[in-house]
Amino acid sequence: MPTATGSSSTGTNHGVSTQARWEREYGKHGLDGLVSKKRTGRGRELDKSQEGFVRRWFRAGQSNRQMAGRLGVDEATIRRTLKRLGLTRNPAATGPCLPGIEATASTALPESGGVVPAPTTSPAGVGSPPSSEPCEQDAPVSVAPWATPSFTLDHDPRDRRGDRFLARVGLLDDAVPLFADAECVPRAGALLAVPLLVRHGLIETFVKVYHSLHPSFYGLRTIVVTLFLAALLRIKRPEHFKEYRPEDLGTILGLDRVPEVKTVRRKFARLAAMEHGQQLMEEMARRRIAEDEERVAFLYLDGHVREYRGKFPLFEAKKAQRQVVTPAATDTWVHTADGEPLLVVTSEMNAHLTQVLEPILADVRRLVGDARRMTAIFDRGGFSPKLFARLIAAGFDVITYRKGKGKNLAPTRFAVQRQKIDGVWREYTICDRPRVRVGGLPVAKKQKRKLAGAKKTTKRYLWMREVRVLREDGRQTAIFTNRQELPAVMVAYRIFFRWCQENYFKYMDEEFALDALLEYGAQDVSETTDRRNPEWLRLTRRVQEARAEVARFQSELGKEAAANDEAARPTMRGFKIAHARLREQLQKAEAKVDRLLRQRKKVPPRSPASDRKALKTEKKLIADTIKMAAYQVETQLLGMLQDHYARADEEGRTLLHAAFQSPARLEVTDQELRVTIAAQSSPHRTAALGALCQQLDGLAVPFPGTHLRLRLAVQAPEPVIS
Repeated sequence: MPTATGSSSTGTNHGVSTQARWEREYGKHGLDGLVSKKRTGRGRELDKSQEGFVRRWFRAGQSNRQMAGRLGVDEATIRRTLKRLGLTRNPAATGPCLPGIEATASTALPESGGVVPAPTTSPAGVGSPPSSEPCEQDAPVSVAPWATPSFTLDHDPRDRRGDRFLARVGLLDDAVPLFADAECVPRAGALLAVPLLVRHGLIETFVKVYHSLHPSFYGLRTIVVTLFLAALLRIKRPEHFKEYRPEDLGTILGLDRVPEVKTVRRKFARLAAMEHGQQLMEEMARRRIAEDEERVAFLYLDGHVREYRGKFPLFEAKKAQRQVVTPAATDTWVHTADGEPLLVVTSEMNAHLTQVLEPILADVRRLVGDARRMTAIFDRGGFSPKLFARLIAAGFDVITYRKGKGKNLAPTRFAVQRQKIDGVWREYTICDRPRVRVGGLPVAKKQKRKLAGAKKTTKRYLWMREVRVLREDGRQTAIFTNRQELPAVMVAYRIFFRWCQENYFKYMDEEFALDALLEYGAQDVSETTDRRNPEWLRLTRRVQEARAEVARFQSELGKEAAANDEAARPTMRGFKIAHARLREQLQKAEAKVDRLLRQRKKVPPRSPASDRKALKTEKKLIADTIKMAAYQVETQLLGMLQDHYARADEEGRTLLHAAFQSPARLEVTDQELRVTIAAQSSPHRTAALGALCQQLDGLAVPFPGTHLRLRLAVQAPEPVIS
């Protein structure tokens, strides 16, 4: 029992400091202060996996302090563990350089064949490979960051506990893909698209914009590859991952299992929090333009309405397919000359195409980086002579349909014209008129006063070329353009090729769930955003109804005047007396129009949109970028298939879908990952897929994150896959 008067330890087996601590606890808490408390933190003994780390780090020359810091224990625990493991340190072997974890990870290769870990490199802050030279900072290597393999402690692709532990303690940036021999891997045919994914630049662009998701087992590269392959496998939403066996999809990625739904959503949230979605889209577009400058010679622009059925008060838009006005978000898409998507811009207030064309084309000009002329092609939604004049002055050419009804031309003015475009003969019945008045243009005040003083008209008009196409059913389609040098057949072909956008929207909605809502919640619109005043719109509708009523009464009065019997009413006075009731109704209707116009004049036509919301767009931009890349790669595969499959135009994408879903056999060597895809439903399809694999095999690209060259082939006639 401790005393309150001294701290002498005579006749006891404890020290003076222990006696003093007991006395302090007794003075504060009484007898309860002397009760032994449960120790906090880690236990005194390390588990088997931690002992394995200690053994590897000790052999690599790590100090006790470094090992204790990494495992979160004190040095005494490390000393006891080393003593228990029979490890003694040789002072002469220690040097100034301390090798990292990864230096030992590749030294103990398993004896069983089929498993080849990726080469190891040193992450920042972990250490450097062993060397007899003094430690120096490594010189930068001109290798893409996503292509450089990380380090790994695992050798069994089915057991990644070591790397998961490293990610948990903050020492891993991304899991290294590890592959093993497998006889039949479901859906491994999706690896068919990996060579083009590497060439596409999607991973490199993500790394350039977002840098890293460190620390993480499912790092940035892994998440991008996962979502890309998921898009090709038609896993349209993160929730759909739970419908697939995680181990099967993980084998395709070189992991023990694919990330779960909550992990995918968490990664999406981390990327969206950085708010780089628009930058990602623009970097991807800039890369596509740099690869082929002719892609932007013709630009197709069109709006796409995404209906919304949630609770937030969004702006309304008209869904053309159903002819209804509904809460929605409007995306304006920009496609290249070959019909592939380039850029998408979401309008928070569902602006018309005439309102967004100029800023979007200004963004494209910024991405292109020079003053080359580009031809903007759009439908009647962007028809505006004033807009045409501004675009032409800004260095853009225009091709669009004529809006409104026009007088048909005589069939004798049309002639058949033919031209070979992209290897195919195009033929149209055309009437080409080089100069047609499109519409009026505004006149500056100074010029208006000058013309008025000279007693000349103050009107200005826009004149453009009209290419009119006579259809088989007799209809005439009028096309306006300012390009005089472009052949008429090319003008018609380019405007009709605009349907590639409509086909794209339909295909992406069905196959990739383009309109899927990936993020709940909405955000406030900017303070400067306004909208048409609802009261002004209500009065406008009433004015239109009143004017229609006036027109009806005037029409009835005109009919009565035309049918007037002059023998009965030879004078106008008699006519007015006979139709006094109709004239009174007409006067009341005209007075109603005047009254409504005065009321509407007092109401501002636009009002702040503070009561409206806009859907969040960050996750949508990220998902759209990945889906666009998947579509572009699929389209590129379809182009490569043209020479080997006679019905590629009709069935090419169907064949690719079947190939992506096909099982495959995996074989791993020291330098290669061999993928043998199962035979298809018919011999000619199998032969076409085999020829495609030979083309892809010639690209000689590694699987992302490894040094293993991807080799693709199709199953031989004999059954090698169950």
